[in-house]
Amino acid sequence: MNHNTEILVSFAVGSIVLFGLITFMILFLTIFQRRQQQFKQEKATLKAQFEQEILVSQNEVKEETMRYISRELHDNVAQMLSLVKIQLNGIGELLPHHPKVMVSKDYLTAAINDLRALSKTLNTDNILHEGLAAAIDFELHRIEKISDITIHFTKHNTRLGLDAKQEIVVFRIFQELLQNVVKHAHAKNMSVCLEESKGIFKLEVQDDGVGFDFETKLKNKGFESGSGLTNMVYRAHLLGGRFEVSKAPSQGSISTLTIPLPQHNENSSPH
Repeated sequence: MNHNTEILVSFAVGSIVLFGLITFMILFLTIFQRRQQQFKQEKATLKAQFEQEILVSQNEVKEETMRYISRELHDNVAQMLSLVKIQLNGIGELLPHHPKVMVSKDYLTAAINDLRALSKTLNTDNILHEGLAAAIDFELHRIEKISDITIHFTKHNTRLGLDAKQEIVVFRIFQELLQNVVKHAHAKNMSVCLEESKGIFKLEVQDDGVGFDFETKLKNKGFESGSGLTNMVYRAHLLGGRFEVSKAPSQGSISTLTIPLPQHNENSSPH
């Protein structure tokens, strides 16, 4: 083998070795990047699952607290007020047609009725039994009696594709939204629409109040913070949905909760 042949052989062997090294490096980098991407995806999935578990746990704790408060209102506070009413009836027999006694009895009767109605809306078992649409209708009637707001409620589909746990979360979002309107909107009219269309559940609440900027309110801190709005956003996230507020065309706000629904049998009922 002459010198030129040895150079060619050495060059060929070197090229093969170099090609092998380059191929190995490319494969190594490709595998490394895939493993790194897989690790990031697993980390993001675990984080999402952890956050979901926290939201579920928080919701369960809140619901158990609601049940406890509901029982206390019904079994203790309402019962004590009923005893006071019985005593007032006795005084009324001694002082028939006394205006202060009669007015006090009327106020006490109204307070007992309102307290029992509030107790029902706090109790998760009532929501599970009656269903979301009936629970919303009941709550709207309760709010309409204690406020100056005229309310219009429409249901485009009463056979909603939400399961029982989802309905409870939606109802809690609705309750918090309703309280925000009553306390802060200074509204005279409110319309509530409940519907399901093309696999999307939607709850929309529109009022003619003062309105506000949703994004700004979420960012505020302290006494001006939108903690209630944050709770509604988190609870919507728990359901895989979205909660947002926009300004109404004329005045006031439009609050919308949307939740994607899984495929379900149209002939089945969630209850």
